[in-house]
Amino acid sequence: MVRKSISCISLLFIGYGISYFCFDKYNTLKDLSHNELLIGEYFSKSNIVTSNNSNQITNKEEKYISILEIPKIKFKRGLYKQDSPENELSKNIIFLDSSDMPDKKNSTVIIVGHSGAPSNAYFKNLYKLNIKDSIYLYYNNVKYTYNVSDIYEIKKNGTLALESNKDNKTLTLVTCKGIDKQLVIISTLTKEEKLS
Repeated sequence: MVRKSISCISLLFIGYGISYFCFDKYNTLKDLSHNELLIGEYFSKSNIVTSNNSNQITNKEEKYISILEIPKIKFKRGLYKQDSPENELSKNIIFLDSSDMPDKKNSTVIIVGHSGAPSNAYFKNLYKLNIKDSIYLYYNNVKYTYNVSDIYEIKKNGTLALESNKDNKTLTLVTCKGIDKQLVIISTLTKEEKLS
C-alpha cells in the first residue's frame, strides 16, 4: 500500500514536471514569435493592420522603440519605452529608468535582463561576450554600433553604481551571474549610421 502511494506521488511529480516544461517551452516559442513580429514591424515602420489574425500587431498594442542586437550570441530583442507597462524585467529586457537614450550627447544607455533558467532569461548567453565584440542598438532610425570595452562582476545588493563616461556614448548591459553577483558589460560607441 505504501509503495503504491509513493509510486502515485512520484508519477504526479513527474507529470507536473513534464507539464511545467511543456508550458514553459510553449511560452518561450510564443514569446519568440511575438518578438520577431514586433521586430519586423519596427524595421518596416508599418502601423497598419490588415488582418484579424491573432499574430498581427494591433494599433493599441505597445510597439518596440528600440532593438538590441548582439551578433556573437545570435541575440535580437526589442525594447519598450521606459514608462511602458511592458518595460518590466519579468517580461523583457528593459531600459533602466535612469538610462539615457542613445541619441543624447554622451549618453549612458543601461539595459538589464534576466539570465538563468526561466523562459525570460534573455541575457543567459551574455557571459560569452569578449572585449571588442560588437553590439548594435537601433533607435529612431539610427543604428548605433558599440564595441565591448570592459567586462566585470559586482556584488548583487539591489543597487547598481556605474560611472558615466563624460567623453563617450556608452551602452551598459547588466544581468545576474549566480545568486550573489551581477555581470556588467560596458561598450563604447564606435559608429552611428542613419538608416533609410
